[in-house]
Parts: sequence; C-alpha cells; structure tokens
Amino acid sequence: MSCEVTKGFQLGCRDNTGGLKAIYILSGSITTINTDTSGSPASNANYGTITGITGSGTFFEFQLFRQTSNYSEELVATPENGTIVYNQTINAVFFKMQQSLRNQVRVLAQNPNLSIIIETQNGSEDGEARWFLMGQVNGAQLLSGTSQTGTAFSDLNGYNLVFSGNEPNPASEVNGTSSTFTGSLSGITITAA
Repeated sequence: MSCEVTKGFQLGCRDNTGGLKAIYILSGSITTINTDTSGSPASNANYGTITGITGSGTFFEFQLFRQTSNYSEELVATPENGTIVYNQTINAVFFKMQQSLRNQVRVLAQNPNLSIIIETQNGSEDGEARWFLMGQVNGAQLLSGTSQTGTAFSDLNGYNLVFSGNEPNPASEVNGTSSTFTGSLSGITITAA
C-alpha cells in the first residue's frame, strides 16, 4: 500500500516563530520543479524538498511587517468521493494606501495563475529562513481584499489582501541558503522590494 505511514514526528525544542517575513510573486512562468528524496516515500516527487525551479521571469519581493500577515493550509478530505485537497491561503497586510501599491493590487487581481513563495519567520532566529511554494500545480489567485484609511491615528491605513489556491498536495519547502532561495532558481531572478 503506497499510503502507509513511514515516519513519526519528534517534538524538539521550543525555537519556533510564527508569521511571514515576505512573499515573492512570480511575473513569468515555471516550466520544471525538481525535488530531492528527503520525503517519504522517496520515489514520489510530491514528498521531497524543492531543489530547483526552472522557468522565466522574476520573483518580486513584497515585504511584510512582523506579526501582521500569515499563511494557512487547510486539508479538506471527502471520504465519499475519495478526494483530498489542500486549500492554501495568505493574508497579507501592506501599509499605506498609495497609487503605486494600488496599481500592483489591480494587476495581481487580474492574474489567474500566480506562483508565490512565502518566507516564514520560522527559522529566522538562527538566520536560516524557510520558504514554501504556494500554487505549485494549480496556481494561486488574489481573491479578496480591502483597502482602508482607518479611523483613529493608530488604525491601519493600507491593504489587507487574501491570496488563495487549491492544491493536490501540501506546499513544498524550497531549498535555499541562509539568506535566500536563489540557489534553487534557474532562468528566474529575484528583485528585492
């Protein structure tokens, strides 16, 4: 049986941190994704860490302020149909209502097939960031959001955007060095914010 459990989970130390540092949105296309055999079973590419992403275009960095944005992944199983889907969601907060950001929101909302790499806070305490690819098979979309001025001086003036995707597998981790995932890219560049 190919779906047997082959590994457990060790609790480990309390050195985990929540939240997102940044999201990287691709303007271009991915042609090939390579994975290693760190997953189980090793023969299935859906289990391994992403070691290479080949394509064209640029990942643009969208920086996020600490403790404002998050990523979640909901497993939805329908036993009667024998199906499983992973609903992936990013809630991203951007400060300041301004024309340049407004224009980017408009373009993102029109794109039906986004590839997004999320950079988590987890691992940042030792300088080793962790990245995950959202929308690997079916792509993600900007499905909702609000822009607001706030009322009180201390209220949010800016955008709260919700990106969503439905995938056949959980998001895979993208291999990288201590400061970036550029080592995993071929034909694709990264542009800092």
